[in-house]
Amino acid sequence: MIDPTGIYHVMSRGNYRQTIFVDDDHFSRYLFLVDRVTARRKWIVLDWCLIPNHYHLLIQLTEDGLSDGMRELNGCFSRWSNAVRDRTGTGHLVRNRFTCRHVATDSHLFNVTRYLALNPVAADLTRSPDEWPWSGYRALAGLDHPLRFHRPAELLKYFDSDPSLAQEAYRRFVRNSAVPTGIDPWSDHGFDVVRSRA
Repeated sequence: MIDPTGIYHVMSRGNYRQTIFVDDDHFSRYLFLVDRVTARRKWIVLDWCLIPNHYHLLIQLTEDGLSDGMRELNGCFSRWSNAVRDRTGTGHLVRNRFTCRHVATDSHLFNVTRYLALNPVAADLTRSPDEWPWSGYRALAGLDHPLRFHRPAELLKYFDSDPSLAQEAYRRFVRNSAVPTGIDPWSDHGFDVVRSRA
C-alpha cells in the first residue's frame, strides 16, 4: 500500500535491459517529462539519476499519484522515443512495471542517497559522481543550480540545518563511501518492495 505522503525510491529499466537513453536528446527529453509530471502530481524530487538503461528517482509524495504519474512518465517517453527513432511494432521501450521502495527510515534514505550518487561510477560511466551530468549530485553538492523539478534543500536538511554545512556533509558522505559493486538496491537492506500495478 502506497503512503500518499511517503518518500519512495523509484526505478525503471529498459525492456530486456536495453538502452533507453541513447543520446543527450533522450536524457534531456526525459528530464523535461519528469519536470512536467512532477508539477502535475506535486511530487518533491529529492534526488535523481539517469543511466543509459535505467533511472532512479527519490520522490516525496504530497497527495499520492505515484502509479498514475509513473505511467504518464514512462508512456510519454516511450512514445516520443519510438517516434523519433522510427521504432514501430517493436514492443515496450520501458518495462511495463516500475519498482519502488518506501523509504521509511533515515538510514535507508542515506543508503539510497549514496547509491544514486555513486551509480554512474559503479556503472563505469565516470570516475567520480561530479563528472556525470545526468544526476542530482552536482546540485546537491552545490556545484550547479538544480533543475526546476529537483529540490535538493529537502534532502540536504537530513545532513545539517545549515545549507552550506549540509552540502559539505553530503560531499563528505559520498566521498567517504565505497562504490557499490554487485548491489541490488531492492533486496540488500531487507525492506519491503512495492511493485506497481501500472
